[in-house]
Amino acid sequence: MANVDKTVTNVNLTRETGVAVTATAFTSDTSANDTETLIITPTRRGTQLVVIINNVASDQGSLAIDCAAGDYWAGQAMTQVAIAQGTSKALVFEPAKHQDKDDDTIEVVVTPASGKKLVTNHAATWQCFQMPS
Repeated sequence: MANVDKTVTNVNLTRETGVAVTATAFTSDTSANDTETLIITPTRRGTQLVVIINNVASDQGSLAIDCAAGDYWAGQAMTQVAIAQGTSKALVFEPAKHQDKDDDTIEVVVTPASGKKLVTNHAATWQCFQMPS
């Protein structure tokens, strides 16, 4: 199984100002069951990081979302989240639980339904933004 690593550029929201938060398509489409890892570096404090995963297809099964424990004092893996077909979920990550000490990144792994591809079958997309300080 191949895994595509994707470095994410965070969109910083500004109070009372509209900011475009464009949906970005996943690129993992080589083989069935290939995963994609979003590598996110928060630049704002605490729980201000939001990732939205969109499982666009209505008939291909659920996506699985995982986030490993980080290296800090509160390190704890996230309980796997399923995103049903034709739906989206917004996730908020606590840096103290999930950030890596070496590079301060949070890695979010997205897995397609068994035997499926993120792009071809799910037409999956993601958005990442940070709330204002």
